[in-house]
Amino acid sequence: MNKPSAAFAASRFGLGLRRDDADAMGRDPLAALLGDIENPKPLARGKTLKPASEILLAMREFQAARAERLAATGLSGRARKKASEAAMSSDDAGSSAMAMESRAMESQAMESGAMADGSPAKMKSGATKASMEEKKPPQGAFYRADLAAKSAQLQNAPIGYFERLVDFWSNHFAVELGKNAITLATTGAYEREAIRPHVLGRFEDMLLAVARHPAMLTYLDNRISFGVNSQLVERNSRFGLNENFGREMLELHTVGVDGGYDQDDVRALANALSGWTFGLNPRQPDKVGVFAFTERMHEPGPVTVMGKTYPQKGEDQAKAIIADLARHPATARHLSRKLVQSFVADEPQPELVEQLAKVYLASDGDLFALAKELVTAPKSWEAPRTKLRSPQEFLFASARALNVPIKAGEVRRTLTVLGQAMWRPTSPAGFPGDSRYWLAADAMTNRLDVAQYLGARSKSGDPRAVAEAMLGDLLSAPTREAIARAESPGQAYALLLMSPEFQRR
Repeated sequence: MNKPSAAFAASRFGLGLRRDDADAMGRDPLAALLGDIENPKPLARGKTLKPASEILLAMREFQAARAERLAATGLSGRARKKASEAAMSSDDAGSSAMAMESRAMESQAMESGAMADGSPAKMKSGATKASMEEKKPPQGAFYRADLAAKSAQLQNAPIGYFERLVDFWSNHFAVELGKNAITLATTGAYEREAIRPHVLGRFEDMLLAVARHPAMLTYLDNRISFGVNSQLVERNSRFGLNENFGREMLELHTVGVDGGYDQDDVRALANALSGWTFGLNPRQPDKVGVFAFTERMHEPGPVTVMGKTYPQKGEDQAKAIIADLARHPATARHLSRKLVQSFVADEPQPELVEQLAKVYLASDGDLFALAKELVTAPKSWEAPRTKLRSPQEFLFASARALNVPIKAGEVRRTLTVLGQAMWRPTSPAGFPGDSRYWLAADAMTNRLDVAQYLGARSKSGDPRAVAEAMLGDLLSAPTREAIARAESPGQAYALLLMSPEFQRR
């Protein structure tokens, strides 16, 4: 295998070259990629990044405090419940709930004569209208903190192969943060706690961590899944089994849609997972957001999944199934195909998929061995550079190439316009690995707007030199000429970012 260029290596497997990385990586790009997974740059953890358990406790405490304040407003019980629930559903709904609360307290104060001069009055609870409006639901702040940390990491990681793997596995086990307040607040923590620590570990461990995390248990409704013969259903028939997690664990997370399972297997796995939940009772703060197996929710008795019967009781039953699914040959093929499609080619080469699957099975699902095999396999470099960068890849590669820092708010707005908002996939399947998905009618127009915006902000010097440093031997004569003829540095930078050599990997 010929040694790949730094630009090729950084685009296919990394986040894109930064000016400072080009020379160092150019000496041995393959060694640089391997070094990135041998010593990955840790995520910067400020005081604002909290564990999911602390996040959920803060949310429950906020909800309890709001309920107390609402009780003092004179609102009806139904109105108090509506406002309290709205406060925990989203930032917008939370603002509506605060407005409802403030109006009720203002009305109460007027009735008592507390607003004689029309100024912001002291309410009966001792709070002013202004201070009430400051008490916003906390989930938005937790989301923004994780988005800021993630955005900084993607801009500052030296090579980015490890970060690309984090994104791959986070998307493989997709959670959509917009489902409710819990997912909004904890999806960033989910990536930090269930994905990132296991990216170079064993797949079984990652799968188990995912299955026990409050974000996933909430997103796929397993936290409220009850076996039909469980103790709680016998007492209250409105509870029931939810098959979402069982279905997605088989279809998306492990063996794949062609893995040989059927609807009976989905239901059996859902039964085994019943009772997998987490605490939310603020009266037990040490248990809030912490995984819990609740026997009274669990379907009793053995289950049979894909031809094997699992007689284990309690939590051990689903854990045994998870262990077997992680080692299944269909899982090895499914994961290997997704990796090749994500990193190498929209139409994965069967030989490369089989090569990776063999490594996966021989190593007992060692994801470091899989990541190493992916970059050292000659066929990983033979596929032509036809994959279009995803919107997220394009945005951060552009910021890195032009040395233009972008803040979390810009990241959120820009990725929304480009069609790939952070942690907002349209289904549990995550964003597609086939890059042809991103060729929508207005996709290139939106990318051009971003390229012009970043180009106008860049102060990286001669655009021709930047193009040579970022693309090297990938730079074509037409692109080189177009950049040289540009009417301004900003236009030249935009032409660089919109060139086929930069857009494709």
